[in-house]
Amino acid sequence: MNRKKVKYKNYKLARLLMAGVIFVSLVSSCQQKKATVLGHEELAPISIEALRKRDFTTSLKFEKELVSGEGFNAELLSFYSDSLRIYALLSKPKTEKPEGGYPLIIFGHGFHPEPKKYGISKASGKSWRPGDYYRGIPESYARRGFVVLTPDYRGHNVSDGFEFTQMGFLAHNFYTIDLLHLVAALPSLENVNLDRVYYMGHSMGGDVGLRLLLTTNKISAASLWSPVAASTWQQVLYYGKYEEEGKVINTEKIDEYMATLQDNLNGLSYEYSVEQGDPINFIRELNVPVIIHHATGDQSVPYMWSESLVARLFAHKKRFEFYTYQSGNHLLIDENRMLAFDRDISFFNKYGNLN
Repeated sequence: MNRKKVKYKNYKLARLLMAGVIFVSLVSSCQQKKATVLGHEELAPISIEALRKRDFTTSLKFEKELVSGEGFNAELLSFYSDSLRIYALLSKPKTEKPEGGYPLIIFGHGFHPEPKKYGISKASGKSWRPGDYYRGIPESYARRGFVVLTPDYRGHNVSDGFEFTQMGFLAHNFYTIDLLHLVAALPSLENVNLDRVYYMGHSMGGDVGLRLLLTTNKISAASLWSPVAASTWQQVLYYGKYEEEGKVINTEKIDEYMATLQDNLNGLSYEYSVEQGDPINFIRELNVPVIIHHATGDQSVPYMWSESLVARLFAHKKRFEFYTYQSGNHLLIDENRMLAFDRDISFFNKYGNLN
């Protein structure tokens, strides 16, 4: 991620490329475009409306035991998403199972500049999901009595579908499809309470997660840490200005971003206007309570994006809590992280059943 300057630069470059996809279609169309398939008009299959209408069916398969830790056991599971084999880390509490089963959290991780290295430990060079950066997230929730599922997105680590990671911002739509398949597979898990299923997403996992919340009714509440939750043109400008610092960003410069990323749209077998899949355009339809955490000095995903999201939630009378932290951390650390965990648990317990 952005712990070191070099990593941060890679992050910015990759996010810049990803952002342009959205801008292309926002500029070119304010109307929802539809694809024609065999003479019938259908919504583009990666649009929010199409995902709502789609049926998802799969199941989770045990692969092997993983290294356990204090207060939790770990397993590797797999499931299929669009015929792609996807792997997921399962972290299970060692505490006694509550009546009705353990509550469950799906953790959606953020952007990784090298997807095949997601979950690889730097110390050993071996796969150890979810990797050094996110190590404490599922472990901390599991120690607090939650079963935690941390799926790869397609193309990450050894999960199938690496080609999708090369699709810029369009990749987020496909990652949402992976999560929707995972949600469909939850009944195959033992000892979990399907009335207490939650989502926690960080950074890009916030964008993927908001799309998930808009397309399934199986999530009771969600926590978003430093979420990507801006209009798409804001994302283009924000990530673009880093690489053009000190220079004028004008129409010609944005055209350069657009030219490269238009290839991603051209590569689809259907017409798609990215605003159809942009969660920020559908906040009025969100029915899931959301808690948001964001550090005021975050440079990877600006704090103001969460403020804007909260303003929309308030305007549409949605249920939310918003917490700010006086630091520059993109992923909260130390006492701020512990405080965010405590707030999440309280929030999840408040919304213990589907609403």
